[in-house]
Amino acid sequence: MARATAGSRRSPAKPVETTVLAVERALQLIERLTEAPDGLSLADISRELTVNKAIAVRLLETLEHAGYVWRNDMAQRYHLTYRVSNLGLRQLQQSGLLGQCTSILEDLAERTGELVRLSIVENNERITWIYAVVGTRRSLRIDPNFNFEVSLHSHATGKAWLMTLSPERVIELLKRDGMSALTRQTSTDIKALQRELETARRRGFAMTFEENEIGVIAVAAPVVAARLSGARECVGAVSVAAPTNRMTRADIEACGPLAAEAAARLALMWPLDERVSFPSVKRFG
Repeated sequence: MARATAGSRRSPAKPVETTVLAVERALQLIERLTEAPDGLSLADISRELTVNKAIAVRLLETLEHAGYVWRNDMAQRYHLTYRVSNLGLRQLQQSGLLGQCTSILEDLAERTGELVRLSIVENNERITWIYAVVGTRRSLRIDPNFNFEVSLHSHATGKAWLMTLSPERVIELLKRDGMSALTRQTSTDIKALQRELETARRRGFAMTFEENEIGVIAVAAPVVAARLSGARECVGAVSVAAPTNRMTRADIEACGPLAAEAAARLALMWPLDERVSFPSVKRFG
């Protein structure tokens, strides 16, 4: 299945004719800049948004005036300011979520000695990493920010969310996002993935072995929390990732029950109010 472009992964909440195109483009621009650590040139932005340079300039000038973008005059490239990340951090601090979760995540990182990440499910449409903790017992570490995009079919975190959903919803999300072969280990067969998700449901955690990134393996467990209505739903996931030169498949699989235990503890303290939602935030950690 062909992977959809970043701008087409999510359907707008309202019909296209009722949206403000300039606002949509500005938000798309912010998303593109979050994925560009070296910034983007005017030509890059024009090409990414499929707009002419005059429109791109107006968008950039507006965002720069609002304090969300700054321009490196030497390199002629545009970058996000910290205002975006500050907004996300402020929202998370107000929810009290990170303050409650930190000790559990740090404990898991110390027990495994590896990279631990927390993700949240945003509006039942995607799952996003929001926090990372690295164990201190290891001298060689993998970058906690090596990739902000959670690929549902190749990341353990994505699979952990999928394992809590109905088969119909799983297929819907996979058709929306696609199943690109990111490495030679990546499975692009929906039926094979469905069988893998069944196994994940039985043992309580999902696993990936170099399916998204060569040299990186991981396990992840869903955070399934109760809501005020009494229903239970996946609100996030806890993952443990490690390099293959330090952990074998059996080693990382042994971390699965530890991740599941941490996820169960987090579920007990997760906000109950179904009105609590987590809008898209700048990732950090």
